[in-house]
Amino acid sequence: MKNTEKKTARAKRFEERQLAHLSGISQSKNLRFYFGILLCLLALVNILDEVTSNLSVSVQSSFVTEFFVNRPFLGKTYTFEQGLSLHTTVSVLGYALGAVTPFYKALADKWGRKPLFVISTLGMALGLLIIYLSPNYIVFLLGFAVISFFIGHDMQIIYILEEAPDKTRGSIYSVLKSLGIFGVVLIPVLRRVLMGNDATLWRRIFLVPSVIGFVAAVLVFFLVKDTKVFIRERTAYLSIPYEQRQAQKQLDRENKKAQRNQSGVFNAAKYIFSSKDTKYLMIANIVFDAGMPAIALYFESSMHIAGMSTDDITSALFVLPIVYATLTFFSGFVADAFGRKRTVLSASVLSIIGFILFAVGINKLWNPYLIGGFCGLYQGCYWIGRDYMNIMMTEKVPTDIRASVVGAEGMLTIIGLVVGYLLAIVGMLVIPVWLTCLIIAIPFIAAAAIIVKMNVSETKGTNLDALGGQVPAVPEEQA
Repeated sequence: MKNTEKKTARAKRFEERQLAHLSGISQSKNLRFYFGILLCLLALVNILDEVTSNLSVSVQSSFVTEFFVNRPFLGKTYTFEQGLSLHTTVSVLGYALGAVTPFYKALADKWGRKPLFVISTLGMALGLLIIYLSPNYIVFLLGFAVISFFIGHDMQIIYILEEAPDKTRGSIYSVLKSLGIFGVVLIPVLRRVLMGNDATLWRRIFLVPSVIGFVAAVLVFFLVKDTKVFIRERTAYLSIPYEQRQAQKQLDRENKKAQRNQSGVFNAAKYIFSSKDTKYLMIANIVFDAGMPAIALYFESSMHIAGMSTDDITSALFVLPIVYATLTFFSGFVADAFGRKRTVLSASVLSIIGFILFAVGINKLWNPYLIGGFCGLYQGCYWIGRDYMNIMMTEKVPTDIRASVVGAEGMLTIIGLVVGYLLAIVGMLVIPVWLTCLIIAIPFIAAAAIIVKMNVSETKGTNLDALGGQVPAVPEEQA
């Protein structure tokens, strides 16, 4: 009983301090040009996120060759394909972290968006630094695990969605997202300046983005406030006496009512599957993510195996983010004009076409810039489709569980990712990597697009404030 009382007292103190803090923020004046400053910092962190997500993939053939082909690992050396398959296997085990990250992300519904924004930015920077300093594959894996934990949180995306006006949300999102992707040009620049044609110097390219990450975290800490939507909704919730809210929760439990407005990953998962729209959107997301490893992780190794030189791969990587960023820039205007659903469907078709052209191009050793363009086409369209499925989900759920739903999405899509990884591990040992990826990706992308078309309604122009969060009712005996 005493433990329960202590826990209740701690919870009340935390909420009282948070209410005072949020009330102070809502009454304080914004910095001059605050929205402009916020957009600049969101763009900077988005660049860091995109670079961090793509950095290890862009030197995949280099570290696989070093750790598995040129050095013994677990007492033996391997062929390149065997080493790549083994690294993929270890990466799948790393997704055990995926069972934890959604619970971490859901804390944003209680703690606020800003604390996790700062922590996630620091986490990405730390992971990059560990890889830069890694003397062997074990330390490399440690850095890879830290990065894997933090890159999926996308608090900057929640900021964009909750701060942007309803009618231009898609456009603002696409502009900032495209700037982040265009920043991926930093990767081939670093390759050319710090690696040249020497693939053994791959570690060098991790230091600069790591420094940028630490600087960005400091700027976010001092200059950014929590989102106005979170402040408003959380303040309204905390303004109701703690005892009244607890009494309502108890009534709900006794009546076995669904606690749809309680934050937390499991409640968010229940909410997702409580309606047809969100349920089928989630299923489509899982299926779509089964194609993600084939789409996003093996393009550099596919170029390497096809016979492209380190310098030609770097040339291709210059074009990739330019095409990707251009597509992303226009996707938001398309999504605001024609709808999220049409954007997902169109992007899925273009991704399949681009992937086929990329596979033909590397095998015919076409011009590396052309190959990079096709790579940017299929990757850009894939991520546009995935992003707008996620945006549709955020536009279908209340504010007070939005971050929890994003966390639940991340947990559930691990199902698709694991399937995609397992198929890749087996496939690349039997047939060429590029063919393995085609056979995996195309059916899953097509199936997900069909599910969205047949079962999910449009969300264009959704008013997030109207979705709101439902404040608990006051029990009649306490009213």
